[in-house]
Amino acid sequence: MPTIAHISDLHLQSGVPARQAQVEPILQKINVMKPDLVVISGDVTDGGWDSLEELKWAKGWLDVKITPKWIAVPGNHDVGNFATQPQGAIDEDRVNQWGKVFDTGEIIEIGCWQLLCTNSMMFGMGGPIADEHLCEISYEINESPYVGKWIALLMHSPLFSKTIAEKDPAIDYWVGPKKWRQSLWESINNNLEFVKLIGSGHVHQTRLTEVDGVKIAWAPPASGTWVHAPGLPNPPMPQQTGFFLHTLHDDGRVETELVECAPMLKLYEHNPWP
Repeated sequence: MPTIAHISDLHLQSGVPARQAQVEPILQKINVMKPDLVVISGDVTDGGWDSLEELKWAKGWLDVKITPKWIAVPGNHDVGNFATQPQGAIDEDRVNQWGKVFDTGEIIEIGCWQLLCTNSMMFGMGGPIADEHLCEISYEINESPYVGKWIALLMHSPLFSKTIAEKDPAIDYWVGPKKWRQSLWESINNNLEFVKLIGSGHVHQTRLTEVDGVKIAWAPPASGTWVHAPGLPNPPMPQQTGFFLHTLHDDGRVETELVECAPMLKLYEHNPWP
């Protein structure tokens, strides 16, 4: 039974040792537990969206600090925000910059499972690029049952806060444009027998729930910053942060343990809306 350490929102920053000091004990704990794979669900860096050198530095630092095989999907701090936020919005140059350093669109087969690691921020680009990205993910979701694989989808932004039909505009900052999210959820619903896990980060809150038989896992923020914001559940800030350890069973079951091993540092009240 393969195990996956699911960590998110590291917000590493060269020249700021406190950022690395916060994350390091989490990585040390992961190394001790020896998972088969480590997945970082976005915001590897704090300013990589605007700096190729930051992306290179973070990749090198993590290569030294993480012992198991590891992969990362990009977050808004790595490739830019959804296009509804014009300041630092995602674009092709920023996506290509990420791709010069990190693998992109990686599909990993591990035991009876297929992990689809995707750049959910690309839905924020809209138009043909978002359509093409959606088609790629949907193809893999629809193809997997024919090769007998359970599916785990790893991305930065959640697909929704409460339900895919929610209309609170405040949530769009966190989950992106509804059109592409709904289309992806339709593909998932067409294959609920096989899609068993959707892991994400971005919201800086921890959640572990189940929707239509799919485990929804919002990984805790490794950076130690807990967020309260309109449109999110906003539970009380816990004292510690860490990562999820997912155990993927051959029969499609997912067992998840929350491993807390670093302090939660601060609560941030975030309101991006006027």
